[in-house]
Amino acid sequence: MTLATCLAMSSAATCFGRVASQPLPTAPQKRVVARGHLTGTRELQQVVTWRTSDAAHLAIESSGRNPRTLWQADEPFPAVDINSVQVVDLDGDSIPEVLGLWWRGASPGAVLRVFHWNRSSQSFAELPIRDGDADKLGIHAYRLRGSTGHQRIVVYRKASVADGEFEVRGSEIVRVGGGVGVTTQGESGIEGQAVISPVRPGPIRQGESDTAPFQTTLMISRASDGAEVARLETGSDGRFRVALPPGTYKVGPPTGTGRRLPRAGEEIVTVGPGRFAHVTINFDSGMR
Repeated sequence: MTLATCLAMSSAATCFGRVASQPLPTAPQKRVVARGHLTGTRELQQVVTWRTSDAAHLAIESSGRNPRTLWQADEPFPAVDINSVQVVDLDGDSIPEVLGLWWRGASPGAVLRVFHWNRSSQSFAELPIRDGDADKLGIHAYRLRGSTGHQRIVVYRKASVADGEFEVRGSEIVRVGGGVGVTTQGESGIEGQAVISPVRPGPIRQGESDTAPFQTTLMISRASDGAEVARLETGSDGRFRVALPPGTYKVGPPTGTGRRLPRAGEEIVTVGPGRFAHVTINFDSGMR
């Protein structure tokens, strides 16, 4: 038996015939969760999410009459939903990150996934979370705190109990509060903090600190030949951490920037097998 299905379009009616035992497939319903200049271009884009029978999807599309997919992330697990999606510039590079909670089936909590625009590949990439329990976060909510471009992610396993704070540092997300990061056995490198002083002119009163964390760019080079091996941005608290093989390195501000102040010298750091060497980079603000 054939059923006639009529769809009204503007002032006209168009009718389609189909067999009752062969229903027409329906396209997945997409939900637009954000719009804006998401990839550093003048083109407007939109973030959309949708579900199919065996997966959840998040994509960035061009905005317009005939949108095209610029990038897409999928979860091949029969995910319940993707929610709490936010588009925000966490690290101050003027291109926002895309955050969201991905709920996997009957799991008691969600996985926080953060996607970051990679300038070299001209595409979004997922930032790994540097935390011993990253794959089992099982969180129920998150919030952002701090000012634009210097925001941290606070995650919650329970409604009112913060489980930790995370921050974008270079090409990864690291725990900066609420717990101690776990070092993989055998891994080595350099961790530390950049600080600046003086932070105010004139004499310092008793009990006041004249030093503050400093967010800046640092370069790491081999002490033997001066070859650059890493360049990184410290966090808003001045802290940094980078994995490196054992050896002796120089850590300091990049050379050839032409900037006189703030200034800092290089520190020599020796990295041993299976250990992270600690260093503090002291910047002189020039304030007197």
